[in-house]
Amino acid sequence: MATITSDSLTALILTYNEEDNIDRVLMRLQWLERVIVLDSYSTDATLEIIEKYPNVEVFFRKFDTHATQWNYGLSLVKSDWVLTLDADYVLPDEFIEETKEFIQTSEKSAYFSQFRFLVFGRSILGDNTTPRPVLFKLDQCIYYDDGHTQRLKITGETGYYKSFIYHDDRKPLSRWLKNMDGYAILECKKLLNPHDPTINSFTNRIRRTKILGPIFIFFYCLFIKGLIFSGWAGWHYTLQRTLAEIIFSLRLVEAEKLSKYNPQTKVKQDIVKV
Repeated sequence: MATITSDSLTALILTYNEEDNIDRVLMRLQWLERVIVLDSYSTDATLEIIEKYPNVEVFFRKFDTHATQWNYGLSLVKSDWVLTLDADYVLPDEFIEETKEFIQTSEKSAYFSQFRFLVFGRSILGDNTTPRPVLFKLDQCIYYDDGHTQRLKITGETGYYKSFIYHDDRKPLSRWLKNMDGYAILECKKLLNPHDPTINSFTNRIRRTKILGPIFIFFYCLFIKGLIFSGWAGWHYTLQRTLAEIIFSLRLVEAEKLSKYNPQTKVKQDIVKV
């Protein structure tokens, strides 16, 4: 597999304690001359695993928000194009070949990829992931924060991969629960912001009821996405997404009840009415 030079394309990955995932993504990036890992001071074996790969450079920065972390990573890139990946992504051959073609012939600014979700290496019939831009020209894009995640502001035309990326997160349940709780807090802040343009979307109206959200996501995953036909892997994914929505509902109740009145000043705060 021919190596892509560092002035053409660089892969950028954010990590924090990704010993269960990082090896699989780096094994599929040996066709790149330069891969950047921006680590948030991992305390597990992540860095030891990375040392096996001579094409990887590691930088360190304490995590604050997704957008600022990604944008700092972009400042380390020197190539025309950048491929931004999570540590639990795995790239099929078809995706790699499309990427090589895009950076050599395309005039577009960014490319969106779809995802196939794996549960401990086993594929399922459907999932709730949406396409996101993973390949883009460095000088035409920048990240901004949006709830618990980041979005990419793109200047110019966009395109789509025909292939996809495997999403295969194998971190333990305790780590997943901690992450979901942090995401839920950020999503609550977004949902309780009366100026957010998505506040009255169908999904957010359901989520604001606190009760219907978990019920909806359970049946949506099992029957609309067809995961009832994916065996234990489908049930595992469904229960994960339902539990994530329950955590969000609990955090939303807490946020609304605690933000109505400031216990120090007894000043009523503005909240979104359900």
